[in-house]
Amino acid sequence: MIRTILLVFLLAVVGISQTGAQEVSFEIATWYGFRQAAVCYTFDDGCANQFAKARPMFDTAGFPMTLFTVTNWASNWPVLKAMAGHGHEVASHAVTHPNFGQISAEQQDTELAKSKSVIEQQIGYPCLTHAYPYCVKAIDSIVRKYYISARGCQGYIEKSTPDDYYNVSSIIVGNLGAVKSYADFKNYFQQAARQGGWLVFLIHGIDNDGGYSPIPSAELQKSLLYLTPRTAKYWVTTFKAATLYSRERNAASVTLLAANNDQYTLNVTDSLPDSVYHQPLTLRCPLPATWPSAVVKQNQQGVFSRIVQRDTAVFIEFDIVPDAGEIVIMKDNTPVVPEIDSIPPDDQDINTAVEHFQDDQLRVIAKKDKIVISWPASDTYRFWQVSVTDSLGRNILSRNVYDRNSIDLSVRMKGGMYFVQVRGYGKVYQAKIIL
Repeated sequence: MIRTILLVFLLAVVGISQTGAQEVSFEIATWYGFRQAAVCYTFDDGCANQFAKARPMFDTAGFPMTLFTVTNWASNWPVLKAMAGHGHEVASHAVTHPNFGQISAEQQDTELAKSKSVIEQQIGYPCLTHAYPYCVKAIDSIVRKYYISARGCQGYIEKSTPDDYYNVSSIIVGNLGAVKSYADFKNYFQQAARQGGWLVFLIHGIDNDGGYSPIPSAELQKSLLYLTPRTAKYWVTTFKAATLYSRERNAASVTLLAANNDQYTLNVTDSLPDSVYHQPLTLRCPLPATWPSAVVKQNQQGVFSRIVQRDTAVFIEFDIVPDAGEIVIMKDNTPVVPEIDSIPPDDQDINTAVEHFQDDQLRVIAKKDKIVISWPASDTYRFWQVSVTDSLGRNILSRNVYDRNSIDLSVRMKGGMYFVQVRGYGKVYQAKIIL
């Protein structure tokens, strides 16, 4: 469900001598980065191996977890807080894990309100989503008071726009669920991509930690290894981020304010509260034939953008936040070769050899307008994904690199802390830089 908005701007209005009208088509991506599907790994009840085994896997892959936490059961708040600081989501699974069908409306309100309050006090981040214990839905009007979405477990791949954000479907993982093996994970990934859907996994136990419906850790890790070279196809994200993106995408409105041969000026707005909804959306428009390249700014600050080829068309793709100021797309006379996302075929199997590397093997030279990243060369692997995020997890740079082990780019970065990551099959290089 890519939303295409065709805007017609009369050239005479902006003082251009030629007559007629200029048509500019903007598309809002169904999912961030024009990925084909969103994938959320959600974990319930705080089972031991979610921390001992799953966390290292996800950190190595660079993928976030959503940890639906029963506040009265939680004994590892410092660990949860540290995980939240590294981009994982800590969300509500109520205070005492009740069956909402067996308690009063007043008790439901207490469970939902107190869980949110405790998590926010302990973690220091907003708690915006909830998962129903035993998959029994709470009273809708009460849930809506405290959360932007809630997870159920109906067992199907959710639509990009759910019929009910307060009962988003998930698929149970483990020996009592529909996903028992790597093959099952892969099957659901491929179905979700074909549907453009939102794939939510519900995980409790891992190996022999005593949790409900355990999944072997080896099968879970294989699923991550399958996704690692396919991040241009699948957006692996938190339940909260997927909710925010879906809601903002549907509410967003694009207004073209000015257009000439050298730049477009536009606004992207929505009717949602900005204090909650500030998830970046990905937009694109065709790169004009007379533009060698382009740069994009919002509120006079550079934003992530790239020139990308999709089939035979070349686009400017860029990330913006609704209601965060005017967006200016400017012609850049520096020629670039459009990026083409390389995604392995669905039937190409994973490389199960996992290698870990120390940070000192990744070299980064960064200034406020330039970054040079290099890493060890490989004789067997030639496709790398390079990303730079800021301390809030916002994407500053994302590039695919082929047949080389370095990248040299112009990028505008403010002073602050940034995280650099280079990923390949089971190979991950990470570094933290401060400007």
